[in-house]
Amino acid sequence: MEKKKILISKDCIDKIILGLKSIKVSTTNKVIIKDIEKLLDLLKEELKEDDIPLKDRILEKMKETKGIDPDMNANLYILYRNLDSGHLTEQQAQELFNTYVKMESYNKKIY
Repeated sequence: MEKKKILISKDCIDKIILGLKSIKVSTTNKVIIKDIEKLLDLLKEELKEDDIPLKDRILEKMKETKGIDPDMNANLYILYRNLDSGHLTEQQAQELFNTYVKMESYNKKIY
């Protein structure tokens, strides 16, 4: 059976992803987090996020964490500036970015 494709604006997809990530960051319910991760993985596979330049992924993550996780937002801003100015190589920046993303779920503050 052939997969049918539809045309959706990048802006709409970005808002959906941002909304899912915002919900993921703001909830402590493990079932919801797991479901959101599955949905994000589906979108990531469909969009091939690896094709998106690292700088754009960092900026996207900065937008996602703005107002929700100020420490992560600040770390990503510094990472972006260091990559942009050439103080870090693409590989170094990618490693730091991956580390920050992995640490994100452990750094949640419970109120």
